[in-house]
Amino acid sequence: MNTCKKWLFLLPLLLLGAGAFAQEDAIGQFFGKYVDDPRFTVISVSPRMFRLMSKVRWDSVPGDLKQTVANLHSFRVLSTDATPLKFYKEALTLIDRKQYEELISVRSGGSKDNVRFMVKENGDKISELLMIAADEDGFTLMSFVGDIDLNKLSRLSADMDIKGMDNLKNYKHK
Repeated sequence: MNTCKKWLFLLPLLLLGAGAFAQEDAIGQFFGKYVDDPRFTVISVSPRMFRLMSKVRWDSVPGDLKQTVANLHSFRVLSTDATPLKFYKEALTLIDRKQYEELISVRSGGSKDNVRFMVKENGDKISELLMIAADEDGFTLMSFVGDIDLNKLSRLSADMDIKGMDNLKNYKHK
């Protein structure tokens, strides 16, 4: 009976500890904060969808683009035309600069047009590509998570006509 009491005491502590490790990073919290906000357009593609897409027979799609899709684990977008600079500044304050390295920063029209690309790396692999953009017309936060090849992702996003991603086309990663 003593052993049973110990487990009953330890089990909730273990579950609480596991929950603490499962908490999302700042970008996940930002998405969570605004995912149900009617001012935002939200796109979220799950890991399962990427696995399914990589199995589809695409006769007209080059193999390297199919491989790019297969290596992605998630894709999330938040976009709004309400107070774009406010959301841009809020998103930037949430980013842990020790985890993300800035690749590209574009500012034009004073401070009205802003685009930033940042990456999170695991060893020599890019595990997340983050784009934060704002102009007079809107704010967009986009996150790609997976095993990312910037050249292939840039090509894929050009084919999909994703606004702002054209800034990646001339960037060469180490």
